Amino acid sequence: MNTTHTVQDWHAHYEAGRDFRPLTEAEKAVLTEHLALPQDTQDARALDVACGTGELARFLAAAGYRVDAVDWAQSAVERATAVSDEVAFHQLDISSGDLSLLAPATGGYRVITMRRALAHLPDRTRTVTELAALLDEDGMLCVITPHADRHPEELRGICLDDTEIDLLTDGWQHSERVEAGDSTVLLLRGPKTDVIAYSEKRTPKPDAMAGVAVVVTNDRGQVLLGWNPSRAMWELPAGKVEPGEAFEATAVRELAEEAGLHAQTESVLLLGTLSDATHGFTRITEIARITDYTGHPMACEPELISRWEWHTPSAVRSLPQPLFTASAQALNVVWPGLLPGVPPAHHTPRPVGTVPLTFGEPATAVRLRQQLVRDLTEAGWTDTPELQRAFTTVPRHAFLPEQPLARAYANEAVATVFDQDTGRSMSSVSQPEMQAVMLSRAHLRLGANVLEIGGGGYNASLIAELVGPYGSVVCVEIDPYVHARTQRFLAETGYADRVRPVLGDGTHGAPGHLIPENGFDAVIVTVASNDLPWRWSCQLAEGGHLVVPLRIGGFTRAVGLRKEDRALVSTDISPCGFVPMQGAGRWDDTPAPIGETGYGIRWEDTPPAPLDGLDRALAADGTELWTGVTVRGGESFEDLQLWLATSLVGFCRMDGDPDRPGSVRLPKRSGAEAVVLDRSLACLMVEKREHDESTGTSTWEFGVQSFGENGKAAADTIAAAVHTWDRELRGRATPQLTVLPPDTPDSRLPAGHVVGKNDCRIVVSWPGRDGITDSAVGRGAVQGRSDKQ
Repeated sequence: MNTTHTVQDWHAHYEAGRDFRPLTEAEKAVLTEHLALPQDTQDARALDVACGTGELARFLAAAGYRVDAVDWAQSAVERATAVSDEVAFHQLDISSGDLSLLAPATGGYRVITMRRALAHLPDRTRTVTELAALLDEDGMLCVITPHADRHPEELRGICLDDTEIDLLTDGWQHSERVEAGDSTVLLLRGPKTDVIAYSEKRTPKPDAMAGVAVVVTNDRGQVLLGWNPSRAMWELPAGKVEPGEAFEATAVRELAEEAGLHAQTESVLLLGTLSDATHGFTRITEIARITDYTGHPMACEPELISRWEWHTPSAVRSLPQPLFTASAQALNVVWPGLLPGVPPAHHTPRPVGTVPLTFGEPATAVRLRQQLVRDLTEAGWTDTPELQRAFTTVPRHAFLPEQPLARAYANEAVATVFDQDTGRSMSSVSQPEMQAVMLSRAHLRLGANVLEIGGGGYNASLIAELVGPYGSVVCVEIDPYVHARTQRFLAETGYADRVRPVLGDGTHGAPGHLIPENGFDAVIVTVASNDLPWRWSCQLAEGGHLVVPLRIGGFTRAVGLRKEDRALVSTDISPCGFVPMQGAGRWDDTPAPIGETGYGIRWEDTPPAPLDGLDRALAADGTELWTGVTVRGGESFEDLQLWLATSLVGFCRMDGDPDRPGSVRLPKRSGAEAVVLDRSLACLMVEKREHDESTGTSTWEFGVQSFGENGKAAADTIAAAVHTWDRELRGRATPQLTVLPPDTPDSRLPAGHVVGKNDCRIVVSWPGRDGITDSAVGRGAVQGRSDKQ
């Protein structure tokens, strides 16, 4: 049971001169014993939550803490501030505000206290979890609560009983309980982060085996769960379907009967049917989604549900108490991937409904999104008002419901699907700064028609914001699970009518009926591609832009290309990392083993050369050739990688464990650039030469290690290419890519190195080196000869 009040109620309470019961001597004794600071402690931070007029906050300050204190009521904060300048007082709605605003700039709080307030919180589980996130590694949450057994029934609403206290302590690795008169003091350390467990009820009645689970969220995007005390588990509002009753009517009725919330049947979106087995029965659960309702949650049937609370979806993953299995299954339909290891159930989805959902989100998400945009803008990634508006508008966390908000809004890629055999990421939400780069290179405008290859929904929603209501976005995704996530998240965020998700192999482009008459204005590929399927170019309008993470020689680059007649000409190029394409565009980069040496060779865009005999060459002593060319620590040399990959005959990548004893000095990064020549091998390496202690920077020299009878010739080839890069290209040249159909004769190719792919020929030209006659690489590559066609 709990007693809730509004912010205005608390403001009136303190404005009228009322206060809380003063600290008792018993409470002071407990606090002095357990919160005392060791001598010479520096800058110990404390936070007092629901501070009232500040008595406990001042007690902590006197004990040596640097104290922040927060309360719902502005009147309380004003009274507290007038009394003391030792404490920093703040006004914040503790039950629904952005508690993360209270986090110290560095580290966390050593102690967080909450006195005589927890029973007043409507969502104490969520609030305590959010407070726990503000603690430092060894921090402690101290909760002081009146105990129900020591107060009359009329004051029960301000107290906790033993059951509720046990429920609270379940979420902590270490808990200590100390009695202080008619109150209980809880000292909690180490919030648990274990994955949630799932639980079943006792054998149900046969007539209860067809029911509706209601997933309802509030205006902050939090989902309603009820605590079932007899079963000791959380569960969604739910109930059996009465004879002749529509599923929508069941959802509305059960929500009102159990939680006191009122909705109309027209506001219910049905997401499909789950079927599984329990206790020998077949259980049928219809999933109902509701965001439009009136009222506040109440325990209308306390013998079944003693308390209703709103929970942040991502936090449900680590609830310390079990969740009813059928509820977990329903939540994973609404937010695919939210909960791990849920017992399986067959889901029969319904056709996409027409009921609009109201998207809600917590204040923390809005603040973190705005901060992300500020960071991207300061770094120059979101360099236009249109990009800034798009990133400010689209809620990234809604496409990553399984992630905490801080992770969802970090400037990093977040993997969402992994290969079960290798653990390799197969799908992700890309890094925001890379998304901004690719969107900028697509030159999107209002009213544009865009094709996205690769799903997820977030990037497609950014595109939808950039092209506006009169533009169109088609998103093709090959993985059924990712496609289902995309559909659900677009519906949750209101982009379902602005983005058209399609299940299919993006290698083939968009289905014919979705291609605009004059082609797409832009095609954006969000998976690494080892080729440029000609269907992408065919579906692209003249003058349109293709943006793709393209692999050349095993290196992935984010390339912006503009369609000019039958060619695609690059406008921008930069390093990037993306998950690999699947389906027809999938490639095998398994290294070819060099005998039993533990090393392997990866051939990319280069015809494989014989490796027999290389194992014997590696067993012999190699030779080293140092180039004299150096780079400083942190300096990029990605252009050198691309130069070597496109200019050297026999180029390959050498793989192996860099920490494994062996003859080859592999770098810590992924593999080494190498060439195989006449059953001999040479590979690039770097070695530290100098270190500047004052700046913390080091200087590294490029060298070449070679093995085999013709190893010196191979080493000289790499060294010469390094010198050419250093002398003519380094820091001055960005290669231009020209992509042409695979049947283009050599006579019609521009000057440059030709990389042959299955679906195209890519000419890599370096400024200042037009007319080069260096040998090229790849299938069908020219080697300085004229074509007589």
